[in-house]
Amino acid sequence: MKTIRKSILVVLAICITLSQAIAKNVISLEEASKKGLIKLTIKSKGGFTGKVIEMKIKNISNRILNFKLEDGRRLDSKNEKEQDILVTKQEEFSSSPGQLKTIDVYGMCCQAHNGCPAENSTYSIGKMADSNLIKLAQYIDSNKYYNLFTAQDAVWAVSDNYSLGGITNSDTDAGGLQKYVSKITGKPIPSYNVDYEREVSGRAKQIEGTFDYSLATNAHVTIAIYNSGGKLVQLLFENIGHPKGDYQLYYTFRTRNLQQGTYYARLNLDGITNKEMKIEF
Repeated sequence: MKTIRKSILVVLAICITLSQAIAKNVISLEEASKKGLIKLTIKSKGGFTGKVIEMKIKNISNRILNFKLEDGRRLDSKNEKEQDILVTKQEEFSSSPGQLKTIDVYGMCCQAHNGCPAENSTYSIGKMADSNLIKLAQYIDSNKYYNLFTAQDAVWAVSDNYSLGGITNSDTDAGGLQKYVSKITGKPIPSYNVDYEREVSGRAKQIEGTFDYSLATNAHVTIAIYNSGGKLVQLLFENIGHPKGDYQLYYTFRTRNLQQGTYYARLNLDGITNKEMKIEF
């Protein structure tokens, strides 16, 4: 019995040693490509979010290789008009000499001013993204948000400085993603929602929010939105009589033809600004 137990312990020790050795020999696809150990082909499957990349990896070395594709790696589009892809799920796998492996890669677009990647568009392995995008990719991976457009909006909020008000899709956890992006970027969560266009990327269609105000006396009220230079861009209502009291205005700010930047919703009483709210997109 002692001999059997001793044999089992020896086998376990060997297994642990082998697994540790394998872990130490894991190589990134970028490093393997640079060292000429693999032949790598990366193509888009089309679309913004989900399993959007197909990789073919052929082991052209004379040994078994253990690969890692990191969440947070930024795959570079070879078409300058199409978006790069942020890998959102880490993959690890082994390959024998001469073996060709095909894997589908979860990712999200991270270059909103460019167009949606077309099917069969080519990519290079790129490099690791900046620290905030890496943190967000790992957060998406840990929560398995691979197919959520809410998470795609969160990626654009980091990669392209989109407003956190754009992280509002109803698929799931918009609040949690807003809070996480606010935490890693230091940007506050706004009191309004921003609706960004998908196919014409980088442009907000409209902003929806509330404007709260109080009147100590009866007054005629004007509420309008101005650009950072003080120019009127949208009149919400003008010179409307109000009894004193508390109010909440639900507004839609049409932004499709406006430049990205800072705007101000202002409450004017008798031509004097009584309250101002900043809007950024």
